[in-house]
Amino acid sequence: MAPSFRRVTSAGLVSALGVGLLWFPLLDIFDDWANPPSKPLWSTLFENSPGLVLALTLAIGGVWLYTREWEDTYVVNAAAWSLGVIVAFAVLCAWVLGIQQFVQNDLKPYFIALDAVVFGGVVALGIGIYDSRRRRNDSRLSLERDRLSALYENADDAIATVRFDDGPVVESANDAFRTQYDDVAAVLDAAPGVNGTYDSIADPLADGDTVEFEWNGPAGDHTYLVNATPITTEDAVRAHVRISDITEQKQLARESAARERLEHLHRVASDLSAADTETEAYDRTLNALRTAVGFDRGCVVVDGDVVAARGTRDALDWPSIDRTQPGAVPTDGGATTREVDGATVLTVPVGTDAVLQASAGDDFEHSQVTAAELLGTHLRETRKRLDREARLRDQHERLELLARTFRHDLLNDVNVINARATVLEEHVDADAQEYLDTLTERTDDMEERIETMRSLMKAVEGEHRDLEPVALAPVVKDAVDDARDTYPSAAFELDTPLPAVDVLGDDLLPDVFQNLLSNAVEHNDTATPRIRVSGERDGDTVVVTVADNGPGVPPERRDDVFDLGEKGVDSGGTGVGLNLCHRIVETYDGALTVEGADDLGGAAFHVRLPVDE
Repeated sequence: MAPSFRRVTSAGLVSALGVGLLWFPLLDIFDDWANPPSKPLWSTLFENSPGLVLALTLAIGGVWLYTREWEDTYVVNAAAWSLGVIVAFAVLCAWVLGIQQFVQNDLKPYFIALDAVVFGGVVALGIGIYDSRRRRNDSRLSLERDRLSALYENADDAIATVRFDDGPVVESANDAFRTQYDDVAAVLDAAPGVNGTYDSIADPLADGDTVEFEWNGPAGDHTYLVNATPITTEDAVRAHVRISDITEQKQLARESAARERLEHLHRVASDLSAADTETEAYDRTLNALRTAVGFDRGCVVVDGDVVAARGTRDALDWPSIDRTQPGAVPTDGGATTREVDGATVLTVPVGTDAVLQASAGDDFEHSQVTAAELLGTHLRETRKRLDREARLRDQHERLELLARTFRHDLLNDVNVINARATVLEEHVDADAQEYLDTLTERTDDMEERIETMRSLMKAVEGEHRDLEPVALAPVVKDAVDDARDTYPSAAFELDTPLPAVDVLGDDLLPDVFQNLLSNAVEHNDTATPRIRVSGERDGDTVVVTVADNGPGVPPERRDDVFDLGEKGVDSGGTGVGLNLCHRIVETYDGALTVEGADDLGGAAFHVRLPVDE
């Protein structure tokens, strides 16, 4: 590289000044030797030798400065100091000589020499102060270097002492820094606002502030934390630069953030389960999505309509919505990302008719996409639940209407027919009595079936019924007494005392035992049906058993016997009774099972109910 003009000019002025000053001692030597009275040559050489040496030193010093591998700033600084001192000394001499020659008309060489000595002393004092300050700074810097060496000699982190002038220069470094980094400027260029000029680092360091930033490394595959700590010096801005590989810590932090996202989304699932409307579910989903992925804008689109949004009134990426395949769900990997107007848009299908969308300035991380997909799954299941609940409410309303029809209209009609039939008994002859008996029998059957259907529909309502504590023993005893009155030819045994406990139930609890007792008699093929009822406490539950001496239930049919419409080959029933019992017991959080009755030889039905303490 060609020498700069500043370098050539500065060094040339110093050499030229030395050559110019060399003429004064040479002229004096020539005058003393050549003009009478001539003086001995050795004396005039001895007299002018200091001037010769000093002038030659200046001339050679300029060349020496030019050849140094110093930066131009240091060459110019050295030349400026040299020329400044010479000019100051020349001005002093001219001042003294001018006063003596033109004002006093009396040259006093001794006083001129004394002034030169004083000036030299002042210059020497300045040089001494400068050298002392330099030594003091060097001592402090050496102390800092020693501290650096002591603290980080075996450190894995790369550490260096850097001086900032026109650019960063490494003054000392540990082995980790020397082996990993050729140029500290490549590291510091990553600091915010540097762009090749280091004022944004040097200025805060000069004020005593620490500069810290992250760097992706020379290959861009790691994350480093760069810390520049200022060192107090007076001649330059210096700092300890430490480079720590935090790739693993960043990865752990990302994994921790991902776990927190998933835990949050699991909490969101519980939150969504409490949503009563789809609008509420959409709003809660967008709030959770903002926490999970930190979007700038977000929306939920259902059947082409934006039903909820944050920061937008329209969908963020219609082409991605149009490309969503029917049936795509988050578990199919249906989430997609696409660049739209300088932002990254994430699209997550929610079933076949809806999507979640979010946009951000940076790319979404894999864990964020996974979290968004999981959130889409929660929203999809919530929409299914809300749809199912809406259908159940509709069914419940229909059952309510049907139950009212059975309870009031049909049952009233049957009661009217029964009343009219009773009146007709006094007005029919023996030939018509048979028809009247059939009419009465059928209306009684209709009334029984209507009551059965009423109980069945009430059992189907399930969770919509209000339960309260019911004393179990009186209910069982009343059912046995009614069965004895209804079936006088059957033998009923009741093992007493029954457990004195309460269970959660309602007015359908007696139907359970009435149906089981009727079933035990009506499906019994023996001459004298025998039924035994017993009860016992089993921890937090109570078990009531209805056993009979009938044909029993084959093992292969014991799971199917409770299905609606299921009845035996020779049965004349409707196949509703046992299903009704099963449904009612389930609404009480209990269980109804059947086994063989070992002592009686028939079937044993076990009603297990939780005890209400």
